[in-house]
Amino acid sequence: MTIRKFTLVFAFLMLPLAAGADELLMKNGSRLVGKLVSASESSVVFETPFAGEITIKQENIEVIVTDNPVTVLLQDGRVYRDRTILQQDQELLVMAENQQPVEFNVPDIKLVNPEPWQLGDGYKWFGQANAALESERGNTDSDEWDTDMESIWRSLRDRYTIRGVMEIDKSNGDKTKNTWTLRNKYDRFSSEDPDNYSGVQLFMKHDEFADLDLRTGVGPYIGRQFFQSELLTLHAEVGVVYVDEQFDVAEDDDYWGSNWEMRLTSGIIPKTELYVFQVGVFNFDETDNVIINTTIGISFPLLYGFKASAEALYEYDGGAVEDVDDTDETYRFKLGYTW
Repeated sequence: MTIRKFTLVFAFLMLPLAAGADELLMKNGSRLVGKLVSASESSVVFETPFAGEITIKQENIEVIVTDNPVTVLLQDGRVYRDRTILQQDQELLVMAENQQPVEFNVPDIKLVNPEPWQLGDGYKWFGQANAALESERGNTDSDEWDTDMESIWRSLRDRYTIRGVMEIDKSNGDKTKNTWTLRNKYDRFSSEDPDNYSGVQLFMKHDEFADLDLRTGVGPYIGRQFFQSELLTLHAEVGVVYVDEQFDVAEDDDYWGSNWEMRLTSGIIPKTELYVFQVGVFNFDETDNVIINTTIGISFPLLYGFKASAEALYEYDGGAVEDVDDTDETYRFKLGYTW
């Protein structure tokens, strides 16, 4: 993440403030007094006594005056911890331990008060768990509940990801759907360009009513983070995968293929998140045997980490066995928790 147009200006306190307080001046003339928590390319997190932590877009900020020491991460990797930053003659100065000022340009700033993992200290753990009310029309017609989860451990060097979905539906006491999917991934980021990474994955799927006892896939891939901001996040991957399919009735199969994944999120609409996720597998032996799963949705934050989401899932399996539809459409309203 880079800050090409950094709108923050730090200075010693020039106006009368409470001891140890920072000040944020808005372009509309508003003035907030509190504490600068963090800053990135698109927004600033500022803590106030009356409203707690609030997030403000940088385009609305005129100047920030800081009296509290902050930690600054520069684009070249240099870190200034717990230092006072001030403005002098249109230049930004970091006061080092010996109190000799170190000059740098505003575009050189990457992050202010970064999280520990962004400085190479351990991992950040985040994820979500959801329960969904589902209306599905395809191989089965049902309106039932399902669950999904995502857990990610992220450091500067690598990332571990676990994603899982389980659907067990019943209608009039009879089971109408029994399917689950599990995907495990490990990514290693490039030291030359941290937006590039390589990885390996293992995924498994079971679908009783599609005659699929177990589909297992494993293989390496390469990926890139094209965008990483609150307004737009996009990463894509492509790789090679070996797939083994075991069926209850149909003949078992295995093949080599190519897999891809694309994950796009956008916060362009205030207080919402739009997202499009797609994963797919292309069979080298049978070119019409393509698997494509696409999810399109929107989520809204609630309180205390809870959120609500509405999404549509389109699943295509070109290798579906006889008497099984190759397309499923699923519509969900989900309630979940993020951490």
